[in-house]
Amino acid sequence: MAQGAVSPPLGFHPLWQTGVEQWVHPMADQPKAKRVPRGRDVLAQALKSQGVEYVFGVVGYPIVELGFTLQHMGIKYVGMRNEQAASYAAAAIGYLTGRPGCCLVVPGPGAVHALAGMGNASVNGWPMICIAGSSELSQDGLGAFQESLPPQGGAQMQVQMPYAVCKYAVKATDGARIPFFIEQAVRYSIMGRPGATYVEVAGDTLRDQVPGDIHYPPRCAEPPLVPALDSEIKRALACLAGAKSPLLIIGKGAAYAGASPELSELVERTGIPFLPTPMGKGVLPDDHPLCASSARSTALKGADVILLVGARLNWILHYGRPPRYQRGVKVIHVELLPEEVGHSIPAEVALVGHAKTISAQLVAGLAAAPFKAPANWTGALQQEGKKSQSMFLSHAENRSSPMNYYCALSIINKHTPRDAVVMNEGSDTMDIGRTVLNNYLPRKRLDAATWGTMGVGLGQAIASALVCPDPGCVAVMGDSAFGFSGMELEVVCRLELPVVIVVINNNGIGPMNPAEFAEGTGTAKRLAHPAKSLTPACRYDGMAQALGATGVFVATADELEAAFSRAVSARPFKPTLINCMISTTASRAKEAAPPFAKASL
Repeated sequence: MAQGAVSPPLGFHPLWQTGVEQWVHPMADQPKAKRVPRGRDVLAQALKSQGVEYVFGVVGYPIVELGFTLQHMGIKYVGMRNEQAASYAAAAIGYLTGRPGCCLVVPGPGAVHALAGMGNASVNGWPMICIAGSSELSQDGLGAFQESLPPQGGAQMQVQMPYAVCKYAVKATDGARIPFFIEQAVRYSIMGRPGATYVEVAGDTLRDQVPGDIHYPPRCAEPPLVPALDSEIKRALACLAGAKSPLLIIGKGAAYAGASPELSELVERTGIPFLPTPMGKGVLPDDHPLCASSARSTALKGADVILLVGARLNWILHYGRPPRYQRGVKVIHVELLPEEVGHSIPAEVALVGHAKTISAQLVAGLAAAPFKAPANWTGALQQEGKKSQSMFLSHAENRSSPMNYYCALSIINKHTPRDAVVMNEGSDTMDIGRTVLNNYLPRKRLDAATWGTMGVGLGQAIASALVCPDPGCVAVMGDSAFGFSGMELEVVCRLELPVVIVVINNNGIGPMNPAEFAEGTGTAKRLAHPAKSLTPACRYDGMAQALGATGVFVATADELEAAFSRAVSARPFKPTLINCMISTTASRAKEAAPPFAKASL
């Protein structure tokens, strides 16, 4: 090694020689005198100055050296196996921490792959930044390697692609201006409704030196905690006090806003029953006596006044319309963006501002106007919840083989530590998991969320294991869902992340109808491999073993209980995959089927 060079970090490949340029650690062979930074140094320092802690990516031309530079700067770079998974992980960091995670991708196809995560982040309101390389400026429009050229001619199409799914997109062509663009990307990602931003940097801009003084803007401040108008707070409290059947709906926006203490006090002082959306679970614990999850349909249909905090009346909440709701139900909407109030149905009261601040205002207002929710309403919901729980237990306690969803998921719920992050992805695995897998703390559940994005699972699990390493993440995934991102298991093993994966394996996508297989055995055999079918009893556990994780195959309730309880007894968890076979025809109980589900899946 040349004099003055430093040894590469553990696990790095030897130095690569490619023509005239040697890819080395960025500080190798540099004198002690003041060093003129290159564009990649400026970019890494700009990210560090803005408090970006995690970068997920797949390196290649022209961003390989940038990956090394990020690590040298102390930023945690996580090499992923696919840009989609990297973008999902970056978005999950944004949700879990409130500051953007970063995704680093190559030009062209790499940038296209990252669009999925950017769209998912923006739809859900999670901050993230995508940084993409691009071809050298001198080659714009010539058809350079992985250059995105529009079919109608021209150049610089790549920077235009993210506009449909992000809040801010820019191409940096001057190394000295990179810090400005990074600060703007962070600012746009966290201010207002959070979302994705995009910064593109050409290969020569990354490589070239940046002489002169470079200005690094200070770290972007946290978003302001905007209060609602006092007059509207009084109207909201009066509306709730006069309700015969009030209901609090808690969305993931309340979890992101950190409104758990305020909403907890509001519920305790008023006795209002609450219903969390899937990712609003844990803002208040699922085992709280006023949690109406087990009586969801009755709560929505019976409520005459709804306090909607950090959620929107979209498909998850049936748009707030009959027949799932009363006609004329009054909605008090706590919303960050005024244009979103009344999007589906008119709001009785608009509380525009930050969910945490507004929740505190509502609590403070109780001093002058205290009230209690009618006991007959809360009692009716609790009775309905007991009926639903009885139905659930009849399925959960059926430990015959092959298992049903309720049995398998209830075993997982029984042994999952209360402080673990639960990532839940799939069709019925997620729909039933929403009701069976409990959460007790805010921002401890991740799933396909508002966009219903399949493939987010392992990217989210990796991100949550980094942010919450003790005990780690329990990832409960359908076999189809696991297939979208299964190779990211190698990342879990390589970094020895505390992730326990349970693949709920029914040999297909969603519930499998025996008639579909019967047709496949007919004379024509047109459906010998039905559209929803996957390889029977596929050995995902063998894949885990090959990658260095513990892999276990289970087919009975007793085997699952033994394997899962053992896996989560370690603190922190160890990389583990449990391949859990269930009945091919297992499905939701009819009483528990979500009313928004129209497809046969």
